Amino acid sequence: MSRLRLLISESFDPWFNLAVEETIFRQMPADQRVMFLWRNADTVVIGRAQNPWKECNTRRMEEDNVRLARRSSGGGAVFQDLGNTCFTFMAGKPEYDKSISTKIIVDGLARVGINAEVSGRNDLVLNTDDGPRKISGSAYRETRDRGFHHGTLLINSDLNRLADYLNPDPKKITG
Repeated sequence: MSRLRLLISESFDPWFNLAVEETIFRQMPADQRVMFLWRNADTVVIGRAQNPWKECNTRRMEEDNVRLARRSSGGGAVFQDLGNTCFTFMAGKPEYDKSISTKIIVDGLARVGINAEVSGRNDLVLNTDDGPRKISGSAYRETRDRGFHHGTLLINSDLNRLADYLNPDPKKITG
């Protein structure tokens, strides 16, 4: 049986939190499973291959003191504020399985009365009268002997501010 660890950051600094995530991932024993939780204050986080000048409104971010951070996984740009919780599930192989970590999030939400569903793009959505609404996005990283699944969970984020700082690809918004 592998060892389980829950780590919760008390920092709201995105660079610190992403560095802690990377350090845990690189240094954890292969037989350990880790869940890391944190929140970032006013930050746009982009994937490892994204162009910030294409994905973000950098002028507006600078005016509003919104930080920019790059993560080691792929995926799209996300705006994070203190109404957003970030999670990372890490495990050695062969135990690493992103469908298990997704189920943990969906089951946890269901326990508090939130019936989220998995969408085809590694997202979690809520069905509303206005159609499905994204509440979480995910990105993944794997190495030879381990993997991680991390994501965001919109709890009480200011969605108007989200639109101020991101330039999403229209394909990500439609269908």
